[in-house]
Amino acid sequence: MTQKKVFVTGGAGFIGSTLTRQLAQKGYKVTVFDNLCSGMRDNLAKDGSVRLVTGDIRDKEMVTAVMKGHEYVIHLAAQAFIPVSYDLPVNVAETNAVGSLNVFKACLDTGVKRIVHISSSEVYGSAVYTPIDERHPTNPVSTYAVGKLAADLWAQTMHFEHKLPVVVLRPFNTFGPRDTLPRFIPEMIRQCFKEPVIKTGDVSTFRDYTFVDDTCRAMASALEADGVEGELINFGTGKALMMKTILEMIKRETGNESKEVIEDTSRLRPKDVSPLIAGNIKAYKLLGWKPEVEFADGLQKTISWYKSNGAAWSYEKYGWQWRY
Repeated sequence: MTQKKVFVTGGAGFIGSTLTRQLAQKGYKVTVFDNLCSGMRDNLAKDGSVRLVTGDIRDKEMVTAVMKGHEYVIHLAAQAFIPVSYDLPVNVAETNAVGSLNVFKACLDTGVKRIVHISSSEVYGSAVYTPIDERHPTNPVSTYAVGKLAADLWAQTMHFEHKLPVVVLRPFNTFGPRDTLPRFIPEMIRQCFKEPVIKTGDVSTFRDYTFVDDTCRAMASALEADGVEGELINFGTGKALMMKTILEMIKRETGNESKEVIEDTSRLRPKDVSPLIAGNIKAYKLLGWKPEVEFADGLQKTISWYKSNGAAWSYEKYGWQWRY
């Protein structure tokens, strides 16, 4: 039986590397397309189950050439660290918006059967009501989120205009092993183990965190689900925790309950969003998806992975300059 081929942009990143493992286990032949800006070769499975092509989604000709022959596409590639967007807005726009448009056009040119475009809950801004369902108004408050929303609108419009076989997924926050950027949870774990004092940004906000394995199950299930083309689907646990509570859990799990915590004004965002709580009814109805890993269990798995993998995230190993 011929293996189905799936092309994953950003597949060497945090979420992408878990996703490619799941896809390979399901029998797909996986090609990862990644510029290795924050994604890492080290993140990919060492069993040869995936092929890595180093390239940038801003290069439309290369995207199209490599995509040829693949039946399915999952588009994850993005400049995903929000603080970067403050300093590099043009880069973020070129990658998250125009780069996505390149991927969509390549999908049309190569005749793929389905593209799963990964958006972000950040496009909603602060909640007008909770849980946030797909009808919630969009009000992006970062350059990152504006770029993601632009890509979503292009995806949906190209579905109407050109029958692009796309489904747009909006995951809420994700956490777990192999994170590549200094987001809140990996950065708090690092500081608990390695810093004399824990420095934070705003810990009064609320987030809906899904363990990475669950996030990737949703993405994989959207590849061949019936009746989802043209749809926009949110997914998350439907529960939110205050960042301060998450930090207290991390301190307890790492044995650092007494460590001092101070607010570092350099880590505060110009404008933050809260609360982010996912409405996941549509994900259950259309994808049969619901979260399986409780937050506390996922946090234990994440800390255990960190300790057993040299107590270093990839951004520590390779000198990523940004900090949460």
